[in-house]
Amino acid sequence: MDMPISLGLFQTVAKLYAIAATIRMLAQYLNADFNHPFSQFIHRITAVPIRILRVVTPKVGGSDLLTPFVLVFAVIALEQYLILLESGFDTGIIALVFLTAAKIIEVVVLVLVLAVLATVVVSWIWRAKGTSGRITATYHLLYTFTEPLIRPVRRVLPPFGGLDFSPIVVLLGLEFIEYIGIGLLETIANRLFNF
Repeated sequence: MDMPISLGLFQTVAKLYAIAATIRMLAQYLNADFNHPFSQFIHRITAVPIRILRVVTPKVGGSDLLTPFVLVFAVIALEQYLILLESGFDTGIIALVFLTAAKIIEVVVLVLVLAVLATVVVSWIWRAKGTSGRITATYHLLYTFTEPLIRPVRRVLPPFGGLDFSPIVVLLGLEFIEYIGIGLLETIANRLFNF
């Protein structure tokens, strides 16, 4: 069955928006630098749905961390629903929840892997060229995303011969989490509804 161009385009836009919403969610959770131009861009494109969702989502512990998660969940659930509908599967709500959770893990891992790789590259440029304003601001933004993951590994695995292998360990750990998490959630969904 051929996918209509409009549905394929909508799914692509939904995937990109889910990535943007995930970056917003992680940035808010990690208390990232919102003054960086990239952060401002993500904030602007997710501001309207976040404002709408704040009406129905409560603050947890005095902070608004639930609203970006609800946005990510809603966008990915809609995308998954359209994929299942186009494929001709009978979509049950429970299967959709499990498939959406698997996709959320996939998107979060993708964002974190890209952030770790970008941090490594930007840190090399930052050390080679010195501290310029843009490079320092970008490094600081990426550092806030990746340091909570890298710091615990760095404590156990200190730099060896001037080389820091902790980003490699973090990347392997993220891939392992993705493999186990997605596999488990998709298996549950398949058993529930025999996809």
